[in-house]
Amino acid sequence: MSNLLKDNAYHVLGLDTSASQKDILKRSKDIIRFIQIDELPTYDLDLDVFNNFRTEDTVKEAIQKLSSPKKQIKDYFFWFNIADQTDEQAVGILRMKKPEDALMVWEHHADGDSTKALFYKKNLALLYCLLLFKEDNQHYLTASLKLWKEIVSSDKFWAAFSKVYKLNDELNTNQETIDDFQKSCISYIADLYTEIAEARKDNNYVSEFSAIFNTKGEKTSKDLLAPIFNEMSSAIEKLEALKVAEDGFFSIDKSAVLKKNVSIIQSSCNKLLELGLYDDSESKLMRDRAGNALRSISIDLNNELNETSVALGLAKIADQISGTEGFKNKLKQDLKQIEDNDTYKINEKKHSAIIDPIIASFKAGNSTKALKALNEHIYNDATDPELKKSLKEIKEVIEERVAKNGAPVSSAPTMASFNGIGTTMYGDTLWFIILFIPIYPIARYKVERNGKYYNFLGKLPIKTWQTVWRIVVIVCVVLFGLTSLSGS
Repeated sequence: MSNLLKDNAYHVLGLDTSASQKDILKRSKDIIRFIQIDELPTYDLDLDVFNNFRTEDTVKEAIQKLSSPKKQIKDYFFWFNIADQTDEQAVGILRMKKPEDALMVWEHHADGDSTKALFYKKNLALLYCLLLFKEDNQHYLTASLKLWKEIVSSDKFWAAFSKVYKLNDELNTNQETIDDFQKSCISYIADLYTEIAEARKDNNYVSEFSAIFNTKGEKTSKDLLAPIFNEMSSAIEKLEALKVAEDGFFSIDKSAVLKKNVSIIQSSCNKLLELGLYDDSESKLMRDRAGNALRSISIDLNNELNETSVALGLAKIADQISGTEGFKNKLKQDLKQIEDNDTYKINEKKHSAIIDPIIASFKAGNSTKALKALNEHIYNDATDPELKKSLKEIKEVIEERVAKNGAPVSSAPTMASFNGIGTTMYGDTLWFIILFIPIYPIARYKVERNGKYYNFLGKLPIKTWQTVWRIVVIVCVVLFGLTSLSGS
């Protein structure tokens, strides 16, 4: 694709747009003759902006362009129109290599919206753009964009342009061709700023153009957007092929692939922002595609692998880069669900830190300690309402369990005897025995018997008569001991 100003046919031939076909042919022959003897001619509108733009091939291409109505009108529009003394004065100054002074001439006469002023503005915008190829100048950039916007938006300019063009046109270009060019003009201007951006290696030129015109040209799409979209598309395809839940766990290798390609997508989105084309329709579709790939992975991580925190992070990135409102709404629903799950897990972890020790105490046989801890949290105003509800339910279960089966035991009591002396179960009570005769009730349990084996469900309080019997046994032992001592 040729450069709009560098390869402009009038620029290559060193002519202004008023040149006739006879002038064009004569100039082309002169230039080729000079080139053949290794001489390179220069002309008034050569601004030393471009190198190697005047060659035998470019001259022949210029002739071809100016023989085609559709190509001629484009090169005509994007070159200087020298129509009166003001234009001649500016060109004379350009001949002396003083472009800033030429700018002042056209700026001085470009006020208002008269036909002459509008054509001065076009010459002025062209000169600003040519100079931007040589240097970064924010004033030139801002001023040129403002002028182009005014020109292409002016019905008065286009009516005058059509008349002037037809006066100078020897190809009998029809009105339809002129109208078609008018429709495409903004796209051509977009390409011009893309060329400047590429020459200056600064996408700010495209960004500022996009901010004013909200469109892009063919060169912008081909040279700037296409590489970004290709990079994004490649990353998206790798994400779409990534089966994160296939092995039942989120491997390090899959995590690395995910991070690398998410980083590429985010970097590409930043490039679109720099170009001012983040909200371009094509960009939105590509962003939605990237967001959908991330959404699918996020759902798999959350639902299949319980990787809630990673899923939440991906869903947030997908929400940030998504382009269309419909897709954004879908992502917001996903985000809410994952956030709810994440909140539940966080609360569950906090609750477990309180509940687990209480359950452990109860299972260890210390129901008193468990109930005490439960009451401390239940009657604490700072306790989370959801946790308080769970603690109350646990307390009810423990109290019912204790009431029905007694306090839980951490392990079964020891039952062993030698020559009829030891411990054994009679009914629900563990007895100390002598000659297999129950002498002293040690403890009482809620038990289930399965043949020779006992299942101890809980420890029960000793019955009243058993308490009395304990006292009787102790008294008897004490009296027996005293009698033995006195008899000796």
